[in-house]
Amino acid sequence: MARSAPARKALTGHRRRTRRSVTRAAAILVAALCVCPPHPLAAQRPRSAAPPSDSTDDPLLGDDGARSRVSITGTARSYRIGDSNVTERVANGRFETSVARVRLRLDGALLRFATRADTINGALPIGARVDFARRPGDTLTAFVRSASRPFDLSNRQTSALGTAGTSTVDLESAALGTPAVGGVRAALAFPVGDVVVAARAGVEVEPRPAGTLPVYWRGTTFRGGVAITSSAGDATFTASLDATRSGGDSLGGRNLYPGGGSLALQMLTDLTVPNPFDPLGDERWPVRAVAFYARPFGNDRPDQPNLIIPQGNLIGAVGTLLVSVGDVTFGPALQVLRETSASESTSGIIRNRITGSAWTAQPSVDVTIPLGRTFELTPQVGYTVGRVGATFAQTAAVRRGRGLVQSSTFSDAIRGSWLSIQLSAAF
Repeated sequence: MARSAPARKALTGHRRRTRRSVTRAAAILVAALCVCPPHPLAAQRPRSAAPPSDSTDDPLLGDDGARSRVSITGTARSYRIGDSNVTERVANGRFETSVARVRLRLDGALLRFATRADTINGALPIGARVDFARRPGDTLTAFVRSASRPFDLSNRQTSALGTAGTSTVDLESAALGTPAVGGVRAALAFPVGDVVVAARAGVEVEPRPAGTLPVYWRGTTFRGGVAITSSAGDATFTASLDATRSGGDSLGGRNLYPGGGSLALQMLTDLTVPNPFDPLGDERWPVRAVAFYARPFGNDRPDQPNLIIPQGNLIGAVGTLLVSVGDVTFGPALQVLRETSASESTSGIIRNRITGSAWTAQPSVDVTIPLGRTFELTPQVGYTVGRVGATFAQTAAVRRGRGLVQSSTFSDAIRGSWLSIQLSAAF
């Protein structure tokens, strides 16, 4: 079944965006532990405030003509966690232009976050990023990002963000309270027979913030990783291991960053499946599956006021299918996440221990509709179901080997939905 030119263009463009966004789904789970409070979700939204991802899968090499793209996205999210309601409205804008081996990207967003406790009207950091590709797989990236607005958070605003503060619930408001940052990253690819080995490294610097209010400050962050990619037929398999380490201290107790760094393992598979409705059998649908595991280390402040449960280990999987129907492309996706955590503290003879867990399942679907040769309209809708809970135990040592224990437990259902509409123009 032959596709029309607009259909091929829509599928190719949507496939490229889905590749970046699903890869970001796992990258955000790593960023969950080392950048700002974790928030994965490939299929849910563009993350204008997220730091740039490595470009090993986007070498930028092509013809010498300039290629540009502008997109505007409006997103509405609503969650109910226990008896608390959270809403978020975000307007994202992005401009991207590429000429041969160089790409420039500018983005930013305005948002409104609301709970029963407080309402925050602000802006996510404005980011600028330049990529240079010497050859396929070898990329140098430099980026800067402004501070969010508000830059520092009141105790009331911090508590409001903590209403939904778990890595299994996606909110772009997690980037509020972050200072300006600048950094560089490099990626190198080494073909070895049918296998490609990629190494990447980077450094990011956030100036030490002044003031007395809570902020999310990482200080200087170093990151490095390695990925191995192989192919079999039309399928591609990638395994990667990444590590980060940040040096931000507690800022006298007001730093929302838990400290330390993270290790993350990711397994990614790209393949195609036959279209069961194609009588000729020559059309195939792209499929992507990602599984990942992220674990923090050295986080001596895991229990923060902007989190429901302490920062912990995160495991998840994302699956995406692209289905073309004429000129329109449908992208159903499913993401499943689980976080487990524990935190201990001691004050005199009193020892406090918190153990927490959360999980969510998030089906979604987006539809890419070409509007002529220049514009695309992409509505998206999704739903979230899950649960979050924790046990708090307090032990008082009255005699050696004996203690008085008090404990309390909560377990709340998570329900939510989101709707977004993106209008983009390529020229």
